Amino acid sequence: MTPAEFRAETIGKSYDLDGFPASNKYQCWDYFAYFVKLFGLNISTACALTGYVCDLWRLKDKYGYSRVFYYVQPGEPLRTGDWCIWDKGSSHPSSHIAMYYNGQELGQNQGAPYVNEKPTTWDVMGALRLKTWALDIPPGSSDLSINGHLYSVYRQGAGETFAVLSAGLNKTARIQDLNADVWVMAKATGANYFQMKDGQADPYGTTYGDISAPLNEVWTETPNQNTTLFFDYDTGAYGDCTGVHVDMTHNVASPAIVYPAAGNYQYARMVGIDHVNTRSRYTFAVRFKDGTYLAGIASQDMTPAEIATDWRTVPELETIQFFDGGGSAQFGRWNGSAFEYVRDTGRATPSAFAIVSTKPYKPETEPTTDENEKDEEIPMDSENKQETPVTEPIENWEDPEKQTNVIVERIAALLSVKSIITIALTVAFIMLVVEGKELPDKFVSIYTMCISFFFGYQFKKAEK
Repeated sequence: MTPAEFRAETIGKSYDLDGFPASNKYQCWDYFAYFVKLFGLNISTACALTGYVCDLWRLKDKYGYSRVFYYVQPGEPLRTGDWCIWDKGSSHPSSHIAMYYNGQELGQNQGAPYVNEKPTTWDVMGALRLKTWALDIPPGSSDLSINGHLYSVYRQGAGETFAVLSAGLNKTARIQDLNADVWVMAKATGANYFQMKDGQADPYGTTYGDISAPLNEVWTETPNQNTTLFFDYDTGAYGDCTGVHVDMTHNVASPAIVYPAAGNYQYARMVGIDHVNTRSRYTFAVRFKDGTYLAGIASQDMTPAEIATDWRTVPELETIQFFDGGGSAQFGRWNGSAFEYVRDTGRATPSAFAIVSTKPYKPETEPTTDENEKDEEIPMDSENKQETPVTEPIENWEDPEKQTNVIVERIAALLSVKSIITIALTVAFIMLVVEGKELPDKFVSIYTMCISFFFGYQFKKAEK
């Protein structure tokens, strides 16, 4: 059951689970208790400290709520389906529990003796997020819905890494044409926000490989680099370029805006703060707390602030970096058995953030190979112990294995029916001759025919 299905089932209904005699027996607690019972969560809902529902937040660890819920702390973004708890003396003076649903408070005993929705003040103690409702993003390509907004994404999987790709120095290319010495699993571009030192007055675009070094002290070449943001994809470090010396071997780009999981965003002043609330189609990269990445694009026009609000509900998120919107925003990904272009405007772009594989994942044209002839990996400690292959032929050498095979083949040939008959007749012929007996005419005819057929057939077979 999804949050939408739970809402549809309960909206307008009244719930009384404890049967407590009161002037208003349909309390907010009853609605949460019904949810716990419906989902079979096997947790206590006793308000054992004061008798008010604020006790549920204070006793959450004692009751083992972490088995079934994630804890959303005060100030963290809420997501549809979160059970929010207000303390006594808050905007809900007697404390309260209700579900966050698309910005509305979905609960019972909030102006009516049945489940309804209403706007509210979110000065909550915290919220409980059902783990089975938490966003689960598998590796590879997927289409997600977060708070009713759609995203096309590709999440880094095992054996995959990340890179900043480029069409090369002083060149631009369509997203399809960006080349690299890796198998590209996903690419997200934002044409103007990948900076590099290339000897030009206004440098931009970085590369992965030997063509040029990522963000090679570009801030010393262009005076206004204190207005530019850098993001080091190998470490997750980011900030103003002024006075920063990024490792030249790292993959580094210059996103427009970076939002951390909590706290304030940082934006490139060359873009301007208005960019934060400019509605468009944006490409972005998400860095997770384990150091892996996701590349994606919003499937509708949104502001970076709105997108960040959605993604900040993902517990694993460390930061989200925005590249660009509008005609510059392009996104392609490996999906199932082919590389698809979720959005390709055809516009030239110098670079892209990419998730890559060092070996071909699923080549477009796979070579025909025998399943029994797959290469086996040789351990490093035994690699140098392999004998040097013989490149010159050795005189008068025959493969002993081949000789053995020839002998086996000849024995097998002797055991065939025609060979057994021929041998038997030959033995009889020899015995009759040795004993000096007269050879019967019929025997001579049969023996002559068999010998002629046997040797004649073998000769013709060898000739072919």
